[in-house]
Amino acid sequence: MKKHFTLIELIVVIAIIAILAAIIAPNAFRAIEKAKISRTMAELKAIETASLSYYADNGRFPCNKVGGWGKDPGFVSPVTPTNCWPDELKAGEDCTATGGCVDGPAWDGPYLEKWPYSSPWLGTIPGGVDPEKKSGMYSWNNWVTITSPDGSICNNVKMISLHARTAIPYAVLEKIDSTLDDGNLSTGNVFKRYPVSGDPDNPDYLVYMISCDK
Repeated sequence: MKKHFTLIELIVVIAIIAILAAIIAPNAFRAIEKAKISRTMAELKAIETASLSYYADNGRFPCNKVGGWGKDPGFVSPVTPTNCWPDELKAGEDCTATGGCVDGPAWDGPYLEKWPYSSPWLGTIPGGVDPEKKSGMYSWNNWVTITSPDGSICNNVKMISLHARTAIPYAVLEKIDSTLDDGNLSTGNVFKRYPVSGDPDNPDYLVYMISCDK
């Protein structure tokens, strides 16, 4: 005689599978999210270390977005007149000669194995005019001045911006801040910026300041 599963037996098996999935799935998603956060913090710290080594050799930090949006500013390979990107350089920064933004013989890298183009939450900024400006990517910034949400002002700022708009959950930004800084996204060396969204709860990017004059 052929044996078959009864309807009750099938229902019991399906119920057991559903219960196990309900228990395992949330833990799996939490583990994945934790791994993304750990990776992002490690990349931010690696860029910081690379920038300090670069400064020790060259006597200056790289220019503002000198490699382009979300691209290596000279930590992986030296900036030359050919690959120097002048579009967002600040006053006094120069792509035409060594000593401006072009790296010279003092460059002794690579200071970073590779530039981490994007965080694990890469996504396109809605309505962005430039398709290369991605939400979730890292950009190197050398700014004249910046004002944090609490009103404090820094001059001659060297920082990493992690573009967060729509891509990175707010709770993730808070976790990164609590680990790398003071746990407050409005103060310290890690804070949120929202000049595009205009919404404090929907920051456009996370700032990780490496150096500034207060």
